[in-house]
Amino acid sequence: MSVSVYRYALPLTKEKVIDGVAVRRRRGLYICINGHWGEVAPPVTADIAATETELLTACARLEQGLEHTATSPWVRFGLGCALTPLTAAPAPSLPLLEGEREAIIRAWRCRREHPVQAWLTLTGDVQLDAGLVRELSILVPGLRLVLDAGGRLSEAQLAELWRHTGGRATDWLLDPGASPADTRTLAQRHGWPVAISADRCGDKLPAVFEGLKALVLRPSLLGEPALCRQWANTALAQGLQVMLAGNLESGLANQHIAQLAGELTPDSPAQLDGLRYLLHNGVTTQGQPDVNHLTLVYGSGCL
Repeated sequence: MSVSVYRYALPLTKEKVIDGVAVRRRRGLYICINGHWGEVAPPVTADIAATETELLTACARLEQGLEHTATSPWVRFGLGCALTPLTAAPAPSLPLLEGEREAIIRAWRCRREHPVQAWLTLTGDVQLDAGLVRELSILVPGLRLVLDAGGRLSEAQLAELWRHTGGRATDWLLDPGASPADTRTLAQRHGWPVAISADRCGDKLPAVFEGLKALVLRPSLLGEPALCRQWANTALAQGLQVMLAGNLESGLANQHIAQLAGELTPDSPAQLDGLRYLLHNGVTTQGQPDVNHLTLVYGSGCL
């Protein structure tokens, strides 16, 4: 078995605060196994050195013919993609709306064609968020939105937002609670159509389906593609909608998540628009990392 690992550090177009961390470069690792690539893109709050150590240990075991035994979801996802390459046609990407209200509206007014669905990251400023929902729904009649609360907003903020919008143009309210249990409680109390992120559920996903409208899978935070398939199929069988989303990966994992979405939810887009925050997506026009601009840390290189 031929195994190589490379480090990458991709600059962002501008500094972005993610989970309280100011990010200027997206750091991660690429792995190449017998000519097939995978990406390990840990959360920005994770210890990149510990992630690299775990991946290198896994690689050494694979070369000895053993199971890799990696435990971090982002390491398992990268290894899974390299060990069993994905083949489905990629799903299209859902537009990600976040930032200044005027800039979002101006950009959408300049579009020749408007998508019928988008993902809006809520700021917690009820007047701003409600006003943006109203303006977008007027600009694009029939538009449906995923409102991403990210567990950051209070119940009072969310109730006020709902009072101002009346659920206008809203498909789901994503992660309104600080935990899946809190989200279910809010859905029952207010009648909101809610969705949760699977990576917030630990390994207890089947127990949290009741009261949900949808499940969002972030594969690089969840684990190997086979696990994503298991959770998606279970949710779909219970009548939930399923959407796949990225977590600021490079163009390599972005492509893999799009392919996994094309397999699991062929009639729905994935939320992968975060790639626009990178100055360069990290891959060549052939969709593979350019080894000439990477740091080799294990193996003899992937040619």
